[in-house]
Amino acid sequence: MNTLARRAAIIVTAGAAALGMAVTTASAGTTSSWSATPSGAYTAHAANPTLDVPFASLECDSSDVTDGTVNATSADGTNIATIDDITFTNCTVGGLDFDVSMTVSPWTINVAGVNSSNASRVDGSVTGISAHIEGFSCSADFTGSVVGYYDNSTGNLVIDGTGDGLKASNADCLGLVNDDDVASFNASYHVNVTSTGTSPVITTP
Repeated sequence: MNTLARRAAIIVTAGAAALGMAVTTASAGTTSSWSATPSGAYTAHAANPTLDVPFASLECDSSDVTDGTVNATSADGTNIATIDDITFTNCTVGGLDFDVSMTVSPWTINVAGVNSSNASRVDGSVTGISAHIEGFSCSADFTGSVVGYYDNSTGNLVIDGTGDGLKASNADCLGLVNDDDVASFNASYHVNVTSTGTSPVITTP
């Protein structure tokens, strides 16, 4: 092979390698296919979830997803699972009893990508949240979304209190909760698929 041909081959090979690297990197950042195994109906339990706004904190003994569905696949991570019914038990604000109820169903669980610092986790969100709290001289609605991650190694859906997508409205709460207050929700739900009694594993090819 003459010198010119050799140089051309080197350039083509290097270009192909660079292109391959670019495609791999882009694919990792823009995942387009997800699967969950096993899938189907599930329940989930969280101990001591909290909902915080600037002037108040709602604390509950527990919360349970009593009706939900894990979908086998999602083309882009949207709607990998749903929360069709959720309950909150023994909730208080400042020692006063409060009821928390789901007002619109379902809430939607979405995954966005593999966590950059922990390969066992997939980052995501819960959207379509709509809930009502009611207690002594206080009521308010909370709507929007929360963010967090699902940990394949533990089977826990963790809502980590970050983000500003969950907000209060229709607040009548002596100034403790006000319209447009950003709410920070913290909870860790252990997920069990009903048919197997095991937690799903959410992956991407």
